[in-house]
Amino acid sequence: MKACVYNPNKKDEACLELTNIPMPQASKSSILVKTKGVGVCGSDLLKLDRALVKSGIVLGHELVGEIFEISDELSKKYGFKKGDRIVSSHHVPCLECKFCLNKQESLCSKFKSTNFKPGAFCEYLELSEDHLKYTVQQVPDELNDLDASFTEPLACCIKAIERSGVKNYQGKNAKVLVLGLGSIGLMIGQLVKYYKPEFELNGCDLMNDRLKLAQKLGFDITVDNLQEEYFDFIFLCAGADQSIDLAIKHASNGATLVVFSSVKTDHLAFSNNEIYYKELTVLGSYSPNLNNLKEALELIANRKILVSDLISHKTNLDNLGKTIHQAKQERGIKVFLEN
Repeated sequence: MKACVYNPNKKDEACLELTNIPMPQASKSSILVKTKGVGVCGSDLLKLDRALVKSGIVLGHELVGEIFEISDELSKKYGFKKGDRIVSSHHVPCLECKFCLNKQESLCSKFKSTNFKPGAFCEYLELSEDHLKYTVQQVPDELNDLDASFTEPLACCIKAIERSGVKNYQGKNAKVLVLGLGSIGLMIGQLVKYYKPEFELNGCDLMNDRLKLAQKLGFDITVDNLQEEYFDFIFLCAGADQSIDLAIKHASNGATLVVFSSVKTDHLAFSNNEIYYKELTVLGSYSPNLNNLKEALELIANRKILVSDLISHKTNLDNLGKTIHQAKQERGIKVFLEN
């Protein structure tokens, strides 16, 4: 079957090479899924840009697929059948370790070791019975593949909102800043408005088209340069080194800073004294918990969170690498692969 694999020599194609690999097989404890659509995640781009994976690896995890093979036993056990359109997260937690029991499933060792076989930048993939039991959800008929592909990334954003404490904040005059208005930042902002419509929602980005899109999606104030303002919650979604100092500078006393991006320079850090004297909370958020996946699909299906406009480039498997490279050159928001 066709797949796009990591090849560091294919610089003009985002280090992706179209090739043929063996087709996975369903078993008594797994199913075969035909890929219908995949969102290209920022973490995929990071792994490609920084050579964080081995040659030949197939990436892609923001999956919309169709069940192609499933045993009668698994079908009866979990209520899925051949032809069902589904979404699924790629990792499965154990639900028993200290991390799972304390709502940090993404730190679970089983979570980190489980994945699709192979990744979703291909025609078919194998999902384990644990995926079927815990992470697979049927897509409503009225929901298109593109929108459904945002289930896992939106779930990540829901987790970040939960960890931030925004939903439980006492008072109506909180100010929220989203630094970086890519797809993650734009979903974070919409979630803030969904949970706390009375909060002032600010967005900062250097690109004018993203500022306009943020306004369309409900941001109260969008700027390309912050003045002398201070915020109670700051979400770092830019992945830029300068966002660290910017967040500290504009954090109000008692503010919460949520790190939702990776920066290029490992030795950069938040100022100890600023954290100490302002009594700041600095925390990270990465992948979702299982309950976040269910809520994400419901919010998208009910159009509480709008995602269609977050795709700037569409492509197919034959042109995935070229399109990702083009999207980088054009500063696009996000690429969607449709099969």
